[in-house]
Amino acid sequence: MFIKKVCLISAIFAVTSAAPKRISRSTVPIWHMPCGEDSNLEVTSSENFEEDIKSNLESLRLQHQLTMNDYLNRDYEYLYERVRIGIHDHQYIPNWLPGKKDTNLVRRLANVNSQTIINHFPKLHMDLQKFAVAFEELIEDEPNSQIQNALRTTQLYLTMMLCEVESHIIALPSLRLPIRVERSIMSSIERNPVDNTRRLIRDWGVLLKYRDYLHAWRHVFNY
Repeated sequence: MFIKKVCLISAIFAVTSAAPKRISRSTVPIWHMPCGEDSNLEVTSSENFEEDIKSNLESLRLQHQLTMNDYLNRDYEYLYERVRIGIHDHQYIPNWLPGKKDTNLVRRLANVNSQTIINHFPKLHMDLQKFAVAFEELIEDEPNSQIQNALRTTQLYLTMMLCEVESHIIALPSLRLPIRVERSIMSSIERNPVDNTRRLIRDWGVLLKYRDYLHAWRHVFNY
């Protein structure tokens, strides 16, 4: 069984060079509908399950490569060089984001069979939703237009990655979509740092955790 995505990411994710401004959030978070409001996920049957699994993995590998390459091209080390030196792991908040335990779990998938990797898709879906919650807040709080535009682009590729994973989960009869992560997972204290330095530390920590998570999956896809 495989899935045909008739409609992909909607135009609301377009990246602009306009000056940053605080935009009211949509009622439904974008990570609740990563393939767009009008997406039509058409499921068709297939007689070759093994080939479908290989196809799903290859499709996700390509999307991950695009996501990883874009993240590296943002050069966040330059954009956040004011805070990236001297920050310790315990300062990387929020702590509900996937961390070392999660990345180590992902890395162990590097030498397993395709079915075992596929079975990890719901966890991947949940983890990406959590990062989406954080990036929404980072974008809203960022006053610098250059950094905000970089974050918006990262959010775009994160959403496309999430759409890809969700499509494959729906396509595979043995998998079920995990619950939708709510905005409330991020506390008001995490959303409202006491000063700009604390905000930058929070944001840099989110970016580092996201980078490490993407790198862990690169070991799995082996490109």
